[in-house]
Amino acid sequence: MARVKKHSAARMSPSNPLDLLVEKTKGKKNTAKKTNGGKLKTTGGTATHCPLGIPGPVSTSVELSPAGAPALPQSSQDSVLPAVVLPKKVRTGRPSSVQPGDLWCSLCGNGHASSVTCSKCGRSNCPGCIPELAGMEKEELDSCTYECPTCCGRRNIFYGLWKGDAPVFPQGMTIANTAKGDHGVRYKSSSVIVLEFIMASVAGKGTPALALHVQLQGFFSQNPQDLKYRCVPFDVDPSNLEPHREKVARVVNLLNRENFDQAILIVHTHSDKERGDLMYCGDGNTTSQSTGISDFFEKVIGPDLREYFQSRKYSMMVLAACGSVVRIPAACEELREVANSFKFADTFAFSEADLDPYRITPFITEFVMNVLVTGRPSKDTVPAALSLSSTLHYTGVVHLQWTETGVEMERFERVHPTARPNGGRFPLQCKICRAYRPWVVPKATKKRYNIKQVFKCGTKKCSGFLVVRRLKGYRPLPDRLDKIFAALISPP
Repeated sequence: MARVKKHSAARMSPSNPLDLLVEKTKGKKNTAKKTNGGKLKTTGGTATHCPLGIPGPVSTSVELSPAGAPALPQSSQDSVLPAVVLPKKVRTGRPSSVQPGDLWCSLCGNGHASSVTCSKCGRSNCPGCIPELAGMEKEELDSCTYECPTCCGRRNIFYGLWKGDAPVFPQGMTIANTAKGDHGVRYKSSSVIVLEFIMASVAGKGTPALALHVQLQGFFSQNPQDLKYRCVPFDVDPSNLEPHREKVARVVNLLNRENFDQAILIVHTHSDKERGDLMYCGDGNTTSQSTGISDFFEKVIGPDLREYFQSRKYSMMVLAACGSVVRIPAACEELREVANSFKFADTFAFSEADLDPYRITPFITEFVMNVLVTGRPSKDTVPAALSLSSTLHYTGVVHLQWTETGVEMERFERVHPTARPNGGRFPLQCKICRAYRPWVVPKATKKRYNIKQVFKCGTKKCSGFLVVRRLKGYRPLPDRLDKIFAALISPP
């Protein structure tokens, strides 16, 4: 039997119900089927298959200007994994210390030069949120052990500062009403690099990477040097990789000098609709050339960047390319191998045949904000980010998560009982009566999700009907669309 895994998520509007179907696969084989060439200023399509480093039948190299986009700020954070809270009776004895303002308060989210660090989880709190801290000298604070409100726990008196096993304030410390996040939120502050590799023919303003960088800037106003953005446009001559390799080497040298803790790679290109290959030169149409996903990452991204991403505290990759990358099993398996090789903690690809990359921006920014800024586990963040991304409703999302035992894959599809059964699109028009969006569930159907997947035209006296092919491994979800997300896992 299929196992069901539930994800909590924000309440969704009942007028626009959204639920997700997820196919999760483990091991070597990938059963997800979705993603196809990138659509920006040009559209994807077929491309000549030509492994990089070997001259192809058509050479369309274009000489690029040497630079990427100018550097902008980045962020500092600790680990993305949730903090481990020690039992109350276990005290580390590590004294709290005044930080130089590079940690954000877990209550108000602001940086402060006199923040005090929790000896259990590493969260910090500022005197604006804990007024008693403002009246204490640094030497006095250093002689105490601090326990933040999250580690104190709900319904427990917040003593905060301890000397040995005795609270410094027996009556408890004051917590100002300044919280901007949920209980347990941890505003992160590790440095972040947003790195964009974008095909030259689709480069432009407002790309997902640029939008993400702008969104993050507000959270690094206290330490703008900890957030940076770098762009590497590419149009690679398959017979001469040296100019591109030199460009990538300059980027790697920069990254190694600044040593960012967290790294986000957004690869923005087209994919071949028949093979799922990624394009590396041309304009995205017939003059383009493509190569397999593994070869693309080996030659265009390069082994030096692979080592860099492997060594980060946290790294993620977004592949902004059309759906053939995950629809074609062989290509999807290559993507899994790349995610495993680079050790990306989270990798995202999209199933829409002609992906509009600008529409994925809200989802990406919401996910990054939750994982990199507030420190939530990515597993819990994906369903919530999907529910809040209205522009993403037209495409499915494939999420690959790296673990010590391999890469786990989840496939999310938006479904609707009369609009997107099993994530598939209805025809916009009835071919018999020409009515626009006429499909309804027959009255005789008792269950909301229409197990037989039969739909009829709602126009009076029209005999039009539609039978939707059920996707393999998928099951109907519960009716409580406004409260839960379910991950339906296919049996082995």
